[in-house]
Amino acid sequence: MEILLKSLLSAAVTAIILLIAKFSGPKLAGAIGGIPVVFAISYVILTLNDRSISRDFLIGGIYGAIAAIFFSILLLWMNLHFVKTHWLNFTIAYIACFFLALVLTHFTSK
Repeated sequence: MEILLKSLLSAAVTAIILLIAKFSGPKLAGAIGGIPVVFAISYVILTLNDRSISRDFLIGGIYGAIAAIFFSILLLWMNLHFVKTHWLNFTIAYIACFFLALVLTHFTSK
């Protein structure tokens, strides 16, 4: 039940960012979404009862940030070279971002 509440709170934060996009524009929403707002709220909720996992969660957040930067650079590059397939570019970059985070986590875990 606890994971459901945490997921709902994260969804609420995402909804707020989407509302900002609708009323203030996508640039501001992207800037706010780019700041790890969801990560920070998830961190607080997750570590509220168990602080022992906070270090691993923060390290995972750093890996996620690296993967997100990789995603942005790869997507920009692909959209520059393959303009007509922007949705396919997004899908490929997203999958590559996921696998980079997975590889970083796998090779640095004990």
